[in-house]
Amino acid sequence: METRPGGEHVTAPVRDIALTFAGGGNRAFYQLGLLNTWGPWLLPRTVGVAACSAGAYVICLYVAGRTEAAWEFWLDARAHVKKNFEFGNVLKGRSVAPHAHVYPATIRHMLAGGGFEKIKAAPFPILILAAGFPRLLSGSVATTVGLLGYQAEKLASPTRIHPKLGRALGFRPVVADARDCRDAEELTALILASGSTPPVTPLGRFRGEELLDGGLVDNVPAFVSDEIPMATHNLVLLTRAYAGRGAQMEDGKRLYLAPSHPVPVHRWDYTRPDLLEATIAMGEREARELHGPVVERFLSTPHIAG
Repeated sequence: METRPGGEHVTAPVRDIALTFAGGGNRAFYQLGLLNTWGPWLLPRTVGVAACSAGAYVICLYVAGRTEAAWEFWLDARAHVKKNFEFGNVLKGRSVAPHAHVYPATIRHMLAGGGFEKIKAAPFPILILAAGFPRLLSGSVATTVGLLGYQAEKLASPTRIHPKLGRALGFRPVVADARDCRDAEELTALILASGSTPPVTPLGRFRGEELLDGGLVDNVPAFVSDEIPMATHNLVLLTRAYAGRGAQMEDGKRLYLAPSHPVPVHRWDYTRPDLLEATIAMGEREARELHGPVVERFLSTPHIAG
């Protein structure tokens, strides 16, 4: 039971919802818009979270309660950025993209000011997916094969939500709970590893293992959240529109929620903060006007716990 300020006793909500946060670079801020609208009533029912790449950053950002602070920091950190890619930097021994410096600094700032402690104290696991190298491949060869194969599969099967090629090539899931990280620096390494996409961002390293973007295993890690004990519903928050599939797709205890059309910002764009703001606003608007009734119906329908 819990007591409200007026003194009356009410039954605490049952934790029965798993949340899945897809990756997608800046597109993941559509998910932040959903959370801004639903977070106060959704998280008290959440029994666990699975996230990948930028989706992992978004849920950690929200749980840390550092959205405004991180936004102001990011605006300042990327103020000098005029181009998202400078391929000539390869010849100068520099990073080809500003993300390699700005993104890690933004994560560290998000975890400061009590943010890391709030994540550690979360009442549910925050399971972050990265991709381990195939047993017979490592280093630059596996990185090149994996990332090129991932892009090729998306082009060949644009309506496929869960990729298959990465697992076929031998990439394997590496999952860790954000709450189990010993300090903010280790959690920074985990989030970075989950979104590692060389040469835009460096090769990930977490607890001594080299890792790549979890999207090589599954950019929408619903398979991880399906296994969370006591989860009877799995809300899967996508970051891109899937032509011909609709904005809501139900499959057993999973409800997939997608943007109704492509979000305003490009996944790698650090030059247009206004488009990032518009993407968040789109998520807030569609949470209210598009997805809300579907989610309410879905969550009121009994399902079997995983």
